[in-house]
Amino acid sequence: MKQLFIPIPGSDQWGPAHMLRQVAALLLLICMLLFGAGVTHALLGIRQHNTQLEQRNYEVPWSLMQLQLEMNRFFDAVRLLNAGVIEHDELMLRYDILWSRTPVLLSNQLKDTLSERPDLWLLIQQIEDRVRSVEPMVQALKPGDLNYRLLLAELAPYAEPLARTVTATMHSNVLFYAEYDKAYKSLSQELYVCTLGLGFCALLLLLMLWLELLSYRRRLLQDALTGLPNRFALQHRLGQLIGRRQPFSITLLELEDLDWLVQHFGYDTADQLQSAFARRLQACLLPHEHIALFERKCVVVAEGVLELAEVRAQLSRVRQALAAPEAIARHDFHPTPVIGVVLYPADADNMVDLLARGELALALCRQERLPYVIFDPSMLKEIERRQQLARDLPAALESDSLSLRFHPLADGEGRCAGFRLSLQWRHPHFGMITGPELGRLAEQYQLSEALLLWALNRCCELLPGWQALQSGLFVSLPLPPSLFRSSIRESLLAALKQHGLDGTSLVLELEEAQLEEELHLTQPLVRELRERGIRIMLANFGSGRSSWGQLTRLPLDWLQLDAALCNGIEREGEARRQFQALLALARLLALPVICCGVHREAEVQVIREQGQAPLLQGDVVSPPLGAIEVKDWLEARS
Repeated sequence: MKQLFIPIPGSDQWGPAHMLRQVAALLLLICMLLFGAGVTHALLGIRQHNTQLEQRNYEVPWSLMQLQLEMNRFFDAVRLLNAGVIEHDELMLRYDILWSRTPVLLSNQLKDTLSERPDLWLLIQQIEDRVRSVEPMVQALKPGDLNYRLLLAELAPYAEPLARTVTATMHSNVLFYAEYDKAYKSLSQELYVCTLGLGFCALLLLLMLWLELLSYRRRLLQDALTGLPNRFALQHRLGQLIGRRQPFSITLLELEDLDWLVQHFGYDTADQLQSAFARRLQACLLPHEHIALFERKCVVVAEGVLELAEVRAQLSRVRQALAAPEAIARHDFHPTPVIGVVLYPADADNMVDLLARGELALALCRQERLPYVIFDPSMLKEIERRQQLARDLPAALESDSLSLRFHPLADGEGRCAGFRLSLQWRHPHFGMITGPELGRLAEQYQLSEALLLWALNRCCELLPGWQALQSGLFVSLPLPPSLFRSSIRESLLAALKQHGLDGTSLVLELEEAQLEEELHLTQPLVRELRERGIRIMLANFGSGRSSWGQLTRLPLDWLQLDAALCNGIEREGEARRQFQALLALARLLALPVICCGVHREAEVQVIREQGQAPLLQGDVVSPPLGAIEVKDWLEARS
């Protein structure tokens, strides 16, 4: 019954539908109480009347009637004996029967009943005394004896009072039975009406509970926020498709950076964006596609899908439907999806493995920031490979099995200003592990701090010798997102101090994605690092999503252009115009630029024509150098 008073999650608790349900339930309860009270009253009345009927003693009226009947029979026997019709023994038999009736009435069994009527009690006692006193006369009576008149005269005065008493008693019984029948009929009718009403209310209650059960089942299979089928409905549909052996695809879609949205805009805004995301997905589906909500992910099940071309067509349609911004709370949000796809029966033949491998593809898409990921069995081997690499990395750091690669940064005159560091790891079983993969691996398995401090210590061991050849050299290291916190500052300064270096020997590379945090979190840390002499480079500028306002308020030292932005600038076209726009933006920000991926002299000539003197990195300066090659290279340059 409590479901009738509790609103459905996500509905208006003061809405007309819920108020109507409450009023109907209250009326039903009141009617059931009234009818129940009526049934109780009727049953109690019937029980009371039955008790009165049981308390009424039927032996007294019956015994009085028998006494009157036997007295009349005795009078007839006296007259018949006087006429000589019967024998004296028959008269004595009638006398004995008459004599036996009064002791019954005067017994203890009926004494309590007769004690309520003292006149009747006295009458019976007198009759008994007279009957006993005439016994000698009865025994001496002969046919034709005139004493029979005297015998009749002894008992006849009691016949009339006894007849009136019998008549009054019978009349009282008749009145009692009439009243009892009338009251019993009334109570029976009341009981019938109340029972009928109570049964009708019970039927209404069962109907409401049945409707509530249907509503509960519907809510059980629907998500309260979006109204989409939920996990139970998804499992039911997948179970049916697997039972029929019908091929299908499962596409898992999740909003990118949903936790960040919740943290910065609150749950209400995130819920509205999630609902809009689900509505757009539902609107773009084809008849053979079905959508459900699994935890915070939208799951699209497409029946009959076998080919990857069909999957890619579906993904293109979905991404196009989600491309437009969504205005919520005076903000424009882009519902960018993270997508993972798995196929049945190609990738798995049961529901658990299908969803697990779909989650794996989704996680890989989120981690690699790819448009989508279609599950491939090689991913399982890739997971095992990464896990093994993560187990072997601490031992590799202890044994210095990683190799350092230094990318020189030179100005327009060829003078080296510093080195950008990259790492490589030649694993005995998996071969060469590049720097980007090594960074992702360390981030995933929480080894970033150990890797960063190891690389910094190795650089600090080499840097004093290089600075002796050319002063002012620095080493640039990428700062992983997980280490962008205040505690890393002391670890970096301790490593520099241990080798007698100051903060100017270290440059930290930050990605634009790391600057998307609130300024009250990002700005203090950057300023603290700058105060200790550690300079900051914004890496891969032009490929991220940082805003103009954030860049103007952050104390940066360089803008490092993404390597792809320098390709093709030697020719007139879109690449050169985009490159010129970024340089103009850097001039407005009053920040020097680092151009990476410069491999040809023609690209250097275009860069010089822009009127700036950026630092250059690429084959035009030098290919990546090993740790033992840097000193010879510096000596040759000097």
